Amino acid sequence: MKSLYTATEGDFEVLEQALNLVFDPRLKYIFKNRSYLKKVLIISFDSKFIYIWSSKKVDDLATSENESGGYFKYKISHNVNLNKSDRLGWRADVWPRSLIELFPKKLINDSKNSIICGSLLGDFAKAQSTLKSAENNPYTTKESYIATIIHEFGHIYFRQHKNWWFSNKDYNLTLLREALQLYKNKKNKVRVHVDITLPYFFSEIFAFCCEYESSKIFFPLHRKNLDKYAIEIIGKSIEYEKKVDLSVENSILSDQFSHETALVLGKILLEKFPRTWPDKILGKPQI
Repeated sequence: MKSLYTATEGDFEVLEQALNLVFDPRLKYIFKNRSYLKKVLIISFDSKFIYIWSSKKVDDLATSENESGGYFKYKISHNVNLNKSDRLGWRADVWPRSLIELFPKKLINDSKNSIICGSLLGDFAKAQSTLKSAENNPYTTKESYIATIIHEFGHIYFRQHKNWWFSNKDYNLTLLREALQLYKNKKNKVRVHVDITLPYFFSEIFAFCCEYESSKIFFPLHRKNLDKYAIEIIGKSIEYEKKVDLSVENSILSDQFSHETALVLGKILLEKFPRTWPDKILGKPQI
């Protein structure tokens, strides 16, 4: 069934408030390089339109509006069927994927791995409130919505430093060609550094820390709700870990349970390194 949600001016105001807070000086110790943040393409939607915020002007996008807060805002009509799972939250990607076909190729190509996408506040809050776990769900408020967007900016910022996959094609080809030459002539000197990729949950840890720390500053009630949520989830995780056979099954601390892992390791890092955790996570080991 097609979503029948229609955007309001309040939805746009809250989303743009989130964009402003990402650049707030109080988060400068997290997002030190603001140029990475400006690369991010922000996409949202209702039942009729896709809404886009970009720092770049796109001449062939006829529905552009005036620049606001350093972003150009656009909208494109669509007829995509958006189900409940599409509208529950935000992702560091375009979701649903069928939306990509509607964008100017230049806009998508220029952004590459720097896109966040999700529902508008009214739609988000309504979808979250219908979850079975809604009673203890911290993601039903305006503050949690803004914190969620900051969380996704955290994923994108992490990707600018490192990734959990080999995501740079030129660099990947360099590694492949280097290995090929070594197999052909073992006396060749190794000329390339290997950047160590990390499991996906490291991106989730960084994004969680961005959300948690920004909530401490701007949204203490959401931070308090996150604490309650984490206590519940970690309690269940302890029971899971007691029963799991780690010789054949994944620990709760794994990519399979990246959000649970982030709640655990993120909190420990925040307490142990209260101002330097971004550097600890974003450090780029090489061999």
